[in-house]
Amino acid sequence: MSKRLTLITGLFFMMTIILTACSRPGGAALCQNTYTVTSGDLTNTIASDGNLEMPNVAYLKFGSPGMVKYIYVSKGDNVNAGTLLCKLDDTRQLLAVEAAQYNLEIAINNVIQTCCGTRYPTYYTMATALLRFEQAQAEINDAGALLEQKKYVDASSNLALAKYDLAAARTVYAEPKHDTIETQYLDINQPPSVLPDYSPVISVLDTAITRLADLQKLIEAGDYTTASGGIISLVADLDETYTRVKSYSRLPGAFTLPDTSTALAISRQVLDSLSKIQKLLRQDNYDIVDVSQQLQMAQHELLISNKVLNQTETVYRAGLNPQTLRTYNLNIDNALVNIEKAKQDVLDTEIYAPFNGVVVDVPIKINDRFSAFDYASKTAVLLVDTGTIRITGTVDELDIPKVRVKQLATIYVDAFPGKKLAGHVTFLSPFASMNKSVVQFPVEIYLDPGEDYSFLRSGLTATAEITTELRENVLYIPNGAVKGFPGNCYVEVVDPSTSKIIKKPVSIGLQNNHFTEVVSGLKEGEPILREVVQ
Repeated sequence: MSKRLTLITGLFFMMTIILTACSRPGGAALCQNTYTVTSGDLTNTIASDGNLEMPNVAYLKFGSPGMVKYIYVSKGDNVNAGTLLCKLDDTRQLLAVEAAQYNLEIAINNVIQTCCGTRYPTYYTMATALLRFEQAQAEINDAGALLEQKKYVDASSNLALAKYDLAAARTVYAEPKHDTIETQYLDINQPPSVLPDYSPVISVLDTAITRLADLQKLIEAGDYTTASGGIISLVADLDETYTRVKSYSRLPGAFTLPDTSTALAISRQVLDSLSKIQKLLRQDNYDIVDVSQQLQMAQHELLISNKVLNQTETVYRAGLNPQTLRTYNLNIDNALVNIEKAKQDVLDTEIYAPFNGVVVDVPIKINDRFSAFDYASKTAVLLVDTGTIRITGTVDELDIPKVRVKQLATIYVDAFPGKKLAGHVTFLSPFASMNKSVVQFPVEIYLDPGEDYSFLRSGLTATAEITTELRENVLYIPNGAVKGFPGNCYVEVVDPSTSKIIKKPVSIGLQNNHFTEVVSGLKEGEPILREVVQ
């Protein structure tokens, strides 16, 4: 009985001590317990509430009127930058390209007729093929450079242009009446067997056109690295073919004006060289090697002068003059410009994806017609980049001085509790917004790229905690453990050997809503007392 009474008395005494230690004015309970000094990262954050947004939205439209012929995508499709999405009937535009090419041939034929008269050079009929081949080479090179710059739409467009140009060149080489046309203009004594065999070039062009189509598919699949390597390989192969194409297809447009002044300048150099030789020969001990070198130089200069004079004589005998030559060259240049414009018109019938994204809407159908009045205003495909997401929120005027662009942020989305998303501050507005006399500043925070955000939706409510200060690998303790006042702070440490409470002065640093950084005065693992409000 006495032991039971003693136990009850002891419990009553302990409860009295606890109630005394935990009571404070105001009714809230204040208790003390121990805490072990910990090390780690300590941050200070500012909260910004807002909503998720997907800023990259493209309302894609055609660049010309026409009838919808192909639609390659549907709602919900994921597409890569450079993917062909839909296409108008391009029959009219392709006919315009052919007409522009015919005008180029006419411009070249005018030059041939004036220069060559009745004897028609066989290689001039292939001049347009050479031009289209050279244009294709340039466009393929440009496509490779654009891929390196991550301009996938422009790269895909250049490959499409190159495909059109190579197809046009092939048409010229494969023209069934071409051999007959050439034979009519050959010298009567020239055997037909001299006509070149175009089949190797046609075969190369067929292969190149197929490879261009495959490269476009690689871009659509997002395999840009393989596409870039394929372009480099194709350029090399076409460079090898170019020598043969050029031998078939010399272009007469690059005429030069009669260059008598150049021939005269070279002749003066020859006279100077001969004068030097004469001086050398007057010397008693002249160097025969030096004289020989001077004679070779003079002979070389005479050959150059003779070549220039022959070219000048050819131009004059053709009955040309500077004005006529200039007119011919302008006609050829104008025809080339018209071909480029016609090819761009073909591209206007196609819509490519400007970035990786999801097709949200396709408000068109096959055989829909776009007039000259509405094609530029009607959306054909609505594309959204779901991988680029931001939260637009606000920060209080007292906190805005602490916020900087590029600061880290942790985003919490209300619809997905416990899910943490990483981001960075990208924009601070210089203008405040007023909400019931509360001054706030808009901020934009982009989620870090490279993560899978397919589960997110635009408009979801979210909160971003912006990290304004960060201390890495520091000691920290709960705020309730710090006592005293600034400049004279201390903590109560429990001596593990005697269980006595010792006051230890400490220097403190960064402090957030829960913890305080300890700069000096404590060691990791020390037990301290802290006050906890219950």
